[in-house]
Amino acid sequence: MPEAALLNWTLTQILALVIILTRVAPLLFFMPVIGSPSVPAQVKILLALMVALVLLPVVRVDTRLLAGAPLGFAMLVLTEVILGATLAVFARCVFAAVEVAGQMVGIQMGLGMAGVMDPQLGSQVSPIGMLWNLTAILIFLGINGHHMFFSTLVESFDWIRPGTLNLTQATFDGLMQGASQMFVLAVKIMAPAGAALFFSHVAMGIIAKTVPQIPIMIVGLPMNIAVGFIFVGLSLGYFLPLMVTHFETLARLLPKLAMGMGG
Repeated sequence: MPEAALLNWTLTQILALVIILTRVAPLLFFMPVIGSPSVPAQVKILLALMVALVLLPVVRVDTRLLAGAPLGFAMLVLTEVILGATLAVFARCVFAAVEVAGQMVGIQMGLGMAGVMDPQLGSQVSPIGMLWNLTAILIFLGINGHHMFFSTLVESFDWIRPGTLNLTQATFDGLMQGASQMFVLAVKIMAPAGAALFFSHVAMGIIAKTVPQIPIMIVGLPMNIAVGFIFVGLSLGYFLPLMVTHFETLARLLPKLAMGMGG
């Protein structure tokens, strides 16, 4: 009967939509920029639903995954959450490097107490870290970095069937390499301003010993802030190609990480 066929098709599509949502929603909730705590949960839910509806006629999923016991569906959801969290954590290493670099430069400038709220991570960071973080977000969106996540998401249904996540030693090695490169990138970002502030501190120390009449604590603080802001501004020209290079590297490594988790 046509009514029965229509009802069967509708139920099949709903089940397929639920399976797609189990992968789309965790990735969107954890990914950089969109997964920020400052983005309302309602917006994330609507965006996840919209992406799942767009992917529904594109990807093929086995609706029999939902025919088992509730424990099986719980394991399916858990594996998809782990997949989204793994990809997002790997990508967030780049933004975490910006945060670390800004925090270190801010402390050197004497702005350790002048913290502001970071909308990306929901934590307190220095103003320099906030400046670099917002710049990195604009660069990420300007080069269509968010498209990288959506393309990896679509292709992941071919690499990793829902519920078949395979975490190997190579996956953990990749995450550890991403974390180690985070600190290398942080040093590269802070190098110009950090070196200038280091020599400024050395100069202030020499002056304090040779001319003790100068109130170095009063003169040094605004001097370090001025030197820091000058070199932070000058380093933005160096910051742009550096971040573009690392975002392009991330676009190449993220699909490889996803394919590695497919077994």
